[in-house]
Amino acid sequence: MKDNEFIKIRDSFFEEVKPKMVKSEIDGWNFYINSTDENMKEIEKSTEEVLKLYRNEELYKKLNELEKSGLEDKHLAKQLKNLTKIFDSELNESELNKALRDKEKDIMSKFNKHVPMLDEKETNFAEISKILQNEKNIDIRKKAYKAIVKRGDIIAEDLVDLVIKRNEFAKTKGYNNFFEFVLKCSFDLDANYLQNLLDEVYDNAREKIKNIQSEYKKELANEFGIGVDELREYHYGLLLDNTPAKEVNKSLKTKEQVVEICKKAYLDMGYDIDNLPIILDLFPRKNKNTHGFCFDIEVGKDTRILANLTNITESINTLCHELGHCVYHLGINPELPYPDQTAYPAVTEAVAMMMGDLQQKENILKGIVSDKILDDFKNDFKKSEAKAINKYNFYITFEKKMYENPDQNLQQLWHDLNVKYTGISDDSELDNKWATVQHFITHPVYMQNYFRADLIKAQMYKHLHKELGNITENKNTAAYLNNNLFRYGTSLEENELIEKFTGEPLSSKAFCETLL
Repeated sequence: MKDNEFIKIRDSFFEEVKPKMVKSEIDGWNFYINSTDENMKEIEKSTEEVLKLYRNEELYKKLNELEKSGLEDKHLAKQLKNLTKIFDSELNESELNKALRDKEKDIMSKFNKHVPMLDEKETNFAEISKILQNEKNIDIRKKAYKAIVKRGDIIAEDLVDLVIKRNEFAKTKGYNNFFEFVLKCSFDLDANYLQNLLDEVYDNAREKIKNIQSEYKKELANEFGIGVDELREYHYGLLLDNTPAKEVNKSLKTKEQVVEICKKAYLDMGYDIDNLPIILDLFPRKNKNTHGFCFDIEVGKDTRILANLTNITESINTLCHELGHCVYHLGINPELPYPDQTAYPAVTEAVAMMMGDLQQKENILKGIVSDKILDDFKNDFKKSEAKAINKYNFYITFEKKMYENPDQNLQQLWHDLNVKYTGISDDSELDNKWATVQHFITHPVYMQNYFRADLIKAQMYKHLHKELGNITENKNTAAYLNNNLFRYGTSLEENELIEKFTGEPLSSKAFCETLL
């Protein structure tokens, strides 16, 4: 039987792949926490060791023959198709693939090594974030904003070149551009389906968004003592005096306290973070990537978090979010076939985002802030959800149009979409802020996963709350998630998994309810 023949080939192949993949992931971790040339060479070397295994022409021939004859089991057929696709990519377009990888690594090296400067002094992006949240001095805000944009200036030209090269690759695969290629080949999504989903949610939230945006702009202009039409991008991000998050931040005394809050929230769900195989690198330092990531090294055995925390609510969101990825990865059944020992991007993002929301959905800040502040903070949640819809439309539309025409003025495109979706003044200056979005470099076409994840998380949380109540007040939460969601990995199809867990197909219903 062809199915059994494929299973034997698959399992034998991935037995060889797995240790090399683990080595590559660890080298990736080492580079992100310490972006030196030496660590860059190590990750290049170990990545190449993995990719060499996919250049076995004899094995590729066998896989092709199996794919042509067809398999009976649909899930196995999908695994075969995905595996054959990687072999084909490495054997038939390896030089172009290598050029793309090298270009991406070169850009990321510049991105990671860039140290922001304020008044000719080195700082970090966590501190810049705090400035933009709290500082009202316009000169200081302008400097902080320009320090962010400077990073975009450094890589903008290289990033455009990467987009062009990615498009060239996509066209060899029969696609109009790289956006459409990745959407279909990596996430099995149709561009029209995604656009319709974006439009559906945006239309349902349009009036709420418009009201929230108008109210926020008036309050923001009032804070700076200027007219609404005078607002520029460097004004945005300020936590208004009446913003509940600002009051919460006053109660967060240290970045270590942020870690304690997050660990306790997970402990109250049944996850003892200190006794799980999770490595944490949580605070800023030189040569370390400035964002937050979870590294899924090995199912059930090794997962890691890189973050740059400080004592603000955003850092609680970050750590709770990344821990969500960790516990998901650790909960996947290690007995599953290797290709199924992972999670669908939108589903793991849904879990992570749901965990990041806990500070505004449940009581993990109780006793740290007053009940009044906590209630206000929770009530503010719907505003952030509405703003998220704007962000998704903004970023996804920009990336789509960038790949459709990378030769256009991308500063102008970013500006025009920014005006449309976030409401900045049309008079705002053009700049390379677009090139500071790291996902455009390392995770192309990934932003749509966050959008779909927002819908999935709302549906998941509604179901969990019905079954368990507040999930951070029920130690059975961990077992429930492990047994009913995490353990399946990707052994079920994405939509099947969502429906099996929540009891209904994915829709925007639960998400739109959060805006009411």
